[in-house]
Amino acid sequence: MSKYHYEDAVVQLQESGSISLLDFKKLPYEDLVELLEEIKVWCLYANGELDKLPKESKKKKAKKKDKKE
Repeated sequence: MSKYHYEDAVVQLQESGSISLLDFKKLPYEDLVELLEEIKVWCLYANGELDKLPKESKKKKAKKKDKKE
């Protein structure tokens, strides 16, 4: 069984516009907190437009950037 992460939740939100509470429960705590913060920003500043929801975790981007340097 593969794990459910931030990127999976974003894809689901973009495709269906919703996410179930069971899927929230599957997310690791750090991904859940980050996703909820991104949803708040997305709803407030992007008016809920699905294509403006960040597709990749900012924390994972930062880790990739740190590894390159």
